[in-house]
Amino acid sequence: MLSGTLLMFGAAGLTAYNLHEDSLAAISASEVLQKLYDERDQRIRSDENEIPTGISGDFLEEEALDPSTPMPVIMIDGTAYIGTLTLPALEIELPVAADWDYAQMKISPCRYVGSAYSDDLVICAHNYSSHFRSIKDLQANDNVIFIDADGNEFYYQVIKVETIEPTAVEEMVNSDADLSLFTCNAAGNARITVRCDRVEE
Repeated sequence: MLSGTLLMFGAAGLTAYNLHEDSLAAISASEVLQKLYDERDQRIRSDENEIPTGISGDFLEEEALDPSTPMPVIMIDGTAYIGTLTLPALEIELPVAADWDYAQMKISPCRYVGSAYSDDLVICAHNYSSHFRSIKDLQANDNVIFIDADGNEFYYQVIKVETIEPTAVEEMVNSDADLSLFTCNAAGNARITVRCDRVEE
């Protein structure tokens, strides 16, 4: 009976810890998102003021979206971010860090590999309710929007949601999808993966 009681307290403690982590992640992501908005808006205004006479914005955008061009970043609190990700069907908008590590994933989703410019971007995040827990609920044709650090907008539609093994790295990064989002499942023994194709606005 004592061991059963201890197990119950342990489970309750773990649940409380996970909820606390989830709450901190939501707050941290929201704070970064606001700073990212401010910095990106300032950068866009600055770029608009510096366009030389006779050179169109379309020309500059084509140059910026060259597949071989590294994605620009905005530094927030010492961390580089490549832009923002919006999942309208889930009412989620999040900053995306340029590089992934476990500590950063407690704050925001991270680029795992790839680029929006070369149509092979892969973004990972923890299974927090404020991050990617709900991506399993996305449906085919749901919209996904990524806006880079310079304000370039990329529109996608979900083509499928699949579950793959956590060790299937090649399958994760070498798909035909233009954008992939993934997180661990609740048990932590598989990866919920959303594949998206790029579309016109």
